[in-house]
Amino acid sequence: MAVGSTSPQDMLADGPDRAGGAHNGAFTAVILAGSRNIHDTVASLFGGHFKALVSIHSKPMLLHPLEALMGSKFIKRIVIIFDDEDLLYETCPELEGLSKHIDISVVSCRPTICGSVIQALEATECTWPYLLTTTDHALLTSEMVDYFCEHALVDSDLAVGLVERTVIEASHPTSKRTYLSFKDTALSGANLFAFMGEEAMNGIRLWKSIEQERKKPWKLFAAFGLVSFFGFLTKRFTVAEAFGRASKRIGARARAIKLPFAEAAIDVDSPKDYAQVSGILEARVANTSVD
Repeated sequence: MAVGSTSPQDMLADGPDRAGGAHNGAFTAVILAGSRNIHDTVASLFGGHFKALVSIHSKPMLLHPLEALMGSKFIKRIVIIFDDEDLLYETCPELEGLSKHIDISVVSCRPTICGSVIQALEATECTWPYLLTTTDHALLTSEMVDYFCEHALVDSDLAVGLVERTVIEASHPTSKRTYLSFKDTALSGANLFAFMGEEAMNGIRLWKSIEQERKKPWKLFAAFGLVSFFGFLTKRFTVAEAFGRASKRIGARARAIKLPFAEAAIDVDSPKDYAQVSGILEARVANTSVD
């Protein structure tokens, strides 16, 4: 089956066909920037509705991950998922200039994350592979993107970026993150996901069924069956074993990519996060000036 010949909605309904074709390694990046909560705590702090448009370190939050993606050698175009394209360009006039250097498009939101992701896939005719990240990943750097994409290209249908607790606490011991505990380590999400081909639609289908439980790790593991569920409760499985089981459950090669960057796991979920991220961005500029 040719790339883009089957819509994401069809694949969710009927399951993906095994195309098995190679891709060129040039990712389409998708930034989730819309609002899922009319009372977002960070946006409300500044009297607004959209976290993506909140200014952090002198520019709208959205521009931080967008510029990191632009600086990556693996990204060929960027899709922004947002509620109001006119408002986005009015608040971020810089997008006009940036779009001269890379293809940037805006896709409207759907009620759920998976719905929005599917909307982006349809708008870009399923030209695999895809990199998914979020607007509040203000600490994302091109180096992080390159590292993740390079590893996602190896032996995976879908990949998830994660950071070990020891890495985070070594650099930012006071940062509060949500962790998944395994036999060999504890990992926090890095808001980086790769969908390498049509087989990845199996993972999106499962994600759709459990996306409301993303802050409840035990429910995520329960979706993979009782053995994996109890293994999670008792920390029975290593990361490799857990993702091996996940791959069998999904019907696609799922891979955990451990990132060696503590700040890859620090996003802006709360006013406290906003203060921390602001400080880190200021320190980066100061260090650059010194160098």
